[in-house]
Amino acid sequence: MGLEKLLYLQGVGAEFVSCSGENIVTPEQDRIGILRCMLAGSVQDSDEAQISAEQIAEKTYQLDAMPWTQALPLFQHTSVDSPELSVFLPINSGSRLMIELQLESGEQFLWCINTAKFAANPHIAKVTGHYHVDGCDYLHYRLLITQALLTSEISCGSLQMPYIGLGYHRVRISDEAEFGLANCEFVEGQWLVAPVMSYQSGSNRSLSDNRLWGLSIQLFSLRSDTQWGIGDFADLAALIELVAKEGGSFIQLNPLHALDIANPQACSPYSPSDRRRLNPLYINFEMVPEYSQLFCEAQLNATGETASEVAIELEAIKQQVNSADWLDYQLVSLHKYRVFKLLYRQFIVAHVETNSARAQRFSQFIIDNGDSLRQFCEQQLHDTAEQSEFSGLDCRFFAYLQFVAEQQLSQCQAQAKQLGMVIGLVRDLAVGVASNSVEVRADNSPFCQHASIGAPPDPFAPQGQNWGLTPYDPIALKHTGYQHFIQLLRSNMQSCGALRIDHVMSLLRLWWWPRSKSLGNGAYVYYPLDALLAILCIESQRAQCLIIGEDLGLIPPEIVSKLSAAGVLSNDLFYFSKDGEGFTVPANYPAHSLMMLANHDVPPLLAWWQADDLQLRRSIGLIDNDELLQSLMSQREFDKRQLLDLLQAQGLLDGRGVTSIHYPELLKAWLAVTAAGNAQLFSVQLCDLVSDNQPINIPGTWLQYPNWQRRLAVSLTELAADKQVQGLLQQLQTSRQQDVVTERKTDTDARTLANTNHMASTAASDNLSLQPNGLNRYD
Repeated sequence: MGLEKLLYLQGVGAEFVSCSGENIVTPEQDRIGILRCMLAGSVQDSDEAQISAEQIAEKTYQLDAMPWTQALPLFQHTSVDSPELSVFLPINSGSRLMIELQLESGEQFLWCINTAKFAANPHIAKVTGHYHVDGCDYLHYRLLITQALLTSEISCGSLQMPYIGLGYHRVRISDEAEFGLANCEFVEGQWLVAPVMSYQSGSNRSLSDNRLWGLSIQLFSLRSDTQWGIGDFADLAALIELVAKEGGSFIQLNPLHALDIANPQACSPYSPSDRRRLNPLYINFEMVPEYSQLFCEAQLNATGETASEVAIELEAIKQQVNSADWLDYQLVSLHKYRVFKLLYRQFIVAHVETNSARAQRFSQFIIDNGDSLRQFCEQQLHDTAEQSEFSGLDCRFFAYLQFVAEQQLSQCQAQAKQLGMVIGLVRDLAVGVASNSVEVRADNSPFCQHASIGAPPDPFAPQGQNWGLTPYDPIALKHTGYQHFIQLLRSNMQSCGALRIDHVMSLLRLWWWPRSKSLGNGAYVYYPLDALLAILCIESQRAQCLIIGEDLGLIPPEIVSKLSAAGVLSNDLFYFSKDGEGFTVPANYPAHSLMMLANHDVPPLLAWWQADDLQLRRSIGLIDNDELLQSLMSQREFDKRQLLDLLQAQGLLDGRGVTSIHYPELLKAWLAVTAAGNAQLFSVQLCDLVSDNQPINIPGTWLQYPNWQRRLAVSLTELAADKQVQGLLQQLQTSRQQDVVTERKTDTDARTLANTNHMASTAASDNLSLQPNGLNRYD
C-alpha cells in the first residue's frame, strides 16, 4: 500500500484505454521505473537500487499529510463566478480566523471570521475532507468567500466589501485564539481567481459570422528575393497582405521557438531550446532600424573594408543561400549571425552610447523579461563560447536579437489586424523541449531530466514512440506555483490572436519513457488538469487569445468535456475525419473546431493523391517490402474513391472515376466542399495551394530525410501573380460564406465521433506512426 500510494500521489498511472478500446494495465516495474526518474537525486543514483521503505514513507508524508498541516496551499484556484478558498484547520483550532487578502491590483483587506460560524454553516463553508496527522485531526474547508466575509466580525484597512475579480491574488491567514495583530503568525499562498472559459470573442457569434478561413505555413519555407535563405518576418508581412486582401482571417504558423544555437542542423521547431524565446533567424534585416546605417563608411573603417565592398560581399552571400530548394541551416545561421553582429554594433553606437529612446525601450525589455531572459542569454553565450563567429559578444547581444524579433513579430500581428483579419496570427506551442535546452537547464527548472515523452506501444507502432523531449515534473510544477507554465503561456500569447497548443492532452497526461532503458518501458504520468486549465483560461482572457487544442491521437475521454467547457477549440484533420461510410460529411464537422486539410505530419494533398508519399517511404525504408507497399497502395485507391464519393455527393466532378480527374479541378472541388463545412475555423496549407508534393516532415525519420528544410517552389512575388492560387483563395472565401444546409449531427456527437475514429483512420490510411524512438513524432 505504501508504494502504491506514492505512485498515485506522484501521478504515475496504473492503466489506460488503448486506441482499440482495450484496457491496458501498466506493469508495476515500469511504474516504479518512472517513479525512480522522478525521485532521482533523492534516492540512490544506481538504476538497480531499490527505493527504501523509509524513502517511500518520507515522500508520501510530504505529498499526502504535510499539506493538511500548512493551513493554505502554496497555490490554489477558484472560479470567479463563485469564489472559494481552501483552508486546512485543526478541529480544535482557535475561535477566530484572520484572513488578509492582497489583490493583484495591490489593494489589501483584512477580516476576522468566527470559525464556529462557518464550521456549523454549510452556506459559509463546506467540509470536503478529514485527515488525522501526527495525533491531530484536520478538516479541509472550502470557504464560500463572499458569504464568509459577510459574517466577519471586524474589517481592518478597508470598511468596504472588496470586489474580487480575476487575478493572481495573495492570501494570508492566521488561526489565533487570542486576537492580536502584533502576535499573529500568518501562512501565505497564491489564490487564482479564474474565468470559467478561455477567450471567446470572435468565436461565439452567429455561425455565419464565425466561419473563418486562413492559411497554415512553415515560416522558414517562405521564399522571396529579399530574404537570406529562410523565410522571415518581412515575408510573413507580405503574405499577410495577400491573404487579407482575399478575405482570410488568420495565418497559422509553425512554432517560432528558439532552437539550439550550437547545432543549427537540429532544426525541428517541435524540439526547441526555449519556447519562451523566438528564433532570431526569422529576423528580417531591412526591418531593423539600425540596418539603414549599417554600411556607413565611418562604421566600417575599423575593419579595413569599404561600405561598398561589404555590401557587394553580403549581396553575393544572400544570392548563394537563397538559390537552394532546401534550407541549409548551418550556412544560413553563419551568415545571418555575421550581419546580426554588425547590427548590434551599430545599435550600441547609435543608441546605447547616446541613451536614446530605443535604448531605453531595450533596457525596459530586459527588465520586463527578468530572470528567464537573463538565463537564456547566459546559456546562449556559454553554448557559443567555442565558436569563432561569436567571439567578442556579450549577453546583451542575444537579448538584442530577442528584442528585435519580438518587435518584428508584433508588427506583423498589428498589420494583420489593421488589414481587417479577425484573428491575425495563430502561433503554435510545442509540447516539450530538448533535453539540453535552456528551459531544462535553467535555475529552478520544473522538468524531470531523467525521462522523455512520447506515446505508448500500439498495433501501429509496436515499440512505441519516443520524441526525445523532456517533460514537466507535475510535483515540481505545482511546488513552484506553476510559474514556468504561466511564463510559457504569456510569451506565446504575445503578438497573435490565437494559440494552438500541440498535444493538448499533455494538460492531463503524458507518456514518459525512462532515459535509462534499465528502468522499464514507461507509463502515463498525470498532471493537475484543473489548475492548468484555470491558468490557461485567465492568460487567454488577458491576452485576448483564442485557444486551439491539438487533440489528434489517443484522447482520454475525461479531458474532452473539460476542454469543451473551457472553450478550447478542437483540431481536426481531414484525412482522419471519417465515419463508417467514408470521409465525414463537412456539415458534421464539430462547430467549435479548427479543420485543417493537412498538416506538417501528413503528406501534401498532391503527394497523397498521386501516392508519391508511399513511394518516398518505400525508397527510404519506412515501408520495408513491396508487398506492404502494394497493400498500402490499394488502401490509398480506396481512400481516393471515398474522397470522390464525398465530392460527388455534393454535386461536383460529375461522377467521374479516379483516373479521369485532373488534379487542379480536384483541388478546387476539395476546397469548395470542405471549406463549406461546419467548423468555425478552416485552414489549408500554402504548400497545397501551390501543388507542392514534397513533405515538410516525415514522422519517424531523422537522417533518412531532410525534415524541416523544404522551401516552397515559388516565391511570394510569383504567388501573388498566380491566377490559379488567386482562384483557390476566392473559392475559400466563397465557400466559407455559404450557409451549412446539410442535416448534421450535434456538436457533441460530431466531436465524440471524430475522437473515436481518429486512431483507426490514421493507421488504415497511411500507417504513419511506424517508426518508434525517432526524433520526429506523430500524435
